[in-house]
Amino acid sequence: MLCQIILTPWESKRLIAKAVVQLPEVQHALKKGIVCVARGTTTSFIMDELITDFEKEKYCMGCIEPDRLCLAQKENQLPEMSFVKGELKTIPSADIINEMGPEDVFIKGANAVDSTFEAAILLGSPVGGTIGKAIGAVYAKGIHLIIPVGLEKLIPYSVRKAFAYTGFKRVHSSMGMPVGLFPVLGKVVTEIQALEQTGVNPVPIAAGGINGAEGASILSIQGEKEHIEKALHLIQSVKGENPLQILSGNCSRCSHASCARSGKG
Repeated sequence: MLCQIILTPWESKRLIAKAVVQLPEVQHALKKGIVCVARGTTTSFIMDELITDFEKEKYCMGCIEPDRLCLAQKENQLPEMSFVKGELKTIPSADIINEMGPEDVFIKGANAVDSTFEAAILLGSPVGGTIGKAIGAVYAKGIHLIIPVGLEKLIPYSVRKAFAYTGFKRVHSSMGMPVGLFPVLGKVVTEIQALEQTGVNPVPIAAGGINGAEGASILSIQGEKEHIEKALHLIQSVKGENPLQILSGNCSRCSHASCARSGKG
């Protein structure tokens, strides 16, 4: 069977979140180890899958808005959270990473993914932000790194090539906060990998749309009837997902050193 489906970026985030939670390494760590979920729009949906009535709008970090790259307001932000043997803990990722090992899971969203499913994260902090503080320990210890990222963030160049065109100290002007770009190696989960969990073969065939479908992914899914039915049931469960409404940062109260708008009205 061959079916064609449409997923808005918000529906994709929910679909990806459901898939990440079902990964064997995540299920194992939820029961017997540590699952650290870094803040971000996609990862907020993962938290919402694990916690009833989670305040997703308050678990975001960097924000891309029409006229600027920005950070979520600290006063409207929840602390970083992890699960230790299934129990929710409010421990910064920079701290809990010291307790994590090869059976544990670190989940961090990305801002770009290329056609080889290598992902990259925008960096606005001089020390690399959340990922900069954690990545050395993740690689050194063999911690599972899960990278949920929607196809709306697909770029037509390798992230390693794009990386050469970034670095906030090199940027002469920017819309909002200038950034660097950090390619990362881990298990990337897009809509494709999420749907593959149902046994189908998904192929993106188009993108974009109007009337709320801006940034949408259009995919053909192929497979046996029972697998297609399972995939369609999953897709229907995420249809109609509402966009997050995240408060914009206030430039006059911001002290981010690398942003030209910092401290200005």
